[in-house]
Amino acid sequence: MRKIYGAVLMFSLSLFALSCKKDKVEIETLSKAGEEFYFGEKVPVWAGTRGDLKNLSYSWSATGGTFDGWRTQDLYENLWIAPSKVGEYTVTATAKDGKASASRSTTMKVTRYFFDEFQSAFTFNGNGWSQSNTTQVNITDNDINKARVELTANATSGPNIRRTLDLAQLKIPFSINTKFGWKTFFRAGQAITISVYFVQPSANPTIPYMREIRWEIWPTVNPATTDNYQIRYETFTPNNASSSKFSAAGAMLPDPQPLITPVKGRKAELAIANGGEKNISISIDAANVVHAYIDGVLWFSSNGFKDWLNFVKGKYPDFPDPVVKEFRIAFPAKANNNETGSTLFVNSVYINNDGTILK
Repeated sequence: MRKIYGAVLMFSLSLFALSCKKDKVEIETLSKAGEEFYFGEKVPVWAGTRGDLKNLSYSWSATGGTFDGWRTQDLYENLWIAPSKVGEYTVTATAKDGKASASRSTTMKVTRYFFDEFQSAFTFNGNGWSQSNTTQVNITDNDINKARVELTANATSGPNIRRTLDLAQLKIPFSINTKFGWKTFFRAGQAITISVYFVQPSANPTIPYMREIRWEIWPTVNPATTDNYQIRYETFTPNNASSSKFSAAGAMLPDPQPLITPVKGRKAELAIANGGEKNISISIDAANVVHAYIDGVLWFSSNGFKDWLNFVKGKYPDFPDPVVKEFRIAFPAKANNNETGSTLFVNSVYINNDGTILK
């Protein structure tokens, strides 16, 4: 009798073990689209699960950031939105079927306000970049020095690539670095223009404000004989016949001092050959001093922006601190429809807001 009982017990335990094995749910992988992320970036995360997948549902949690809406909360994949603070955060997925559950976590590293090394094939698929009057080609590569986006002018209207910087507010101090160049063809005597645009103050829409810092580079002219740069900023007074003034006499409240003297001149370091690359940075530090670097070397520092801002804040005590609106790179349009389009390539864009000056 004891032998029969033992046999029945062993059979029952075997069935229980098989049942438990069948009921077991295991998340084997929790993947993410990338290793480092910027403020407000929307990052796909997805779980790979083993076991009985019938009636399986998921729940998601994070130690920082949010998830994009309620529609993805019960699915094996989700969209995590990075917080606006540098740090390491944990995202956890839990799979459950009513009988068993399992969890798995992954670390999400947020490193800076913004960066793009153009390694993704989805650069222009709704992730924040826009372009006008260009045909673009993404050169994807695991090597960040080889990955880039190439843009060729396809019209007689001005081509550009731009990014609205509104995923998190970008105030002073900030620093922007970009690596770029041209290839194959570049329209003679024309410029590449790097611009930083600012938000118009909303409290008083009639107050003059700084609208743009503009750095123009003529990459193919001979700097020994021809001016090849111009760097200046634009003040703007809404609803005024003379509303837009660059760093020149007659600008509003007061005539802004130039960021550099001369505003337009010659610098051999700004010449760019076919296929060559230039690394430039524009920064405004916590004291409102502007700094410009070329290939990691300081070109100049300027109090022009600081002095203008001090004047305006003295005249309008409630004048808000400037907020950056957009980063843009423009390049030559076609001279006519039959001309070959100029081709610009961009290797990377980095933006810091922690006081670090990018070089």
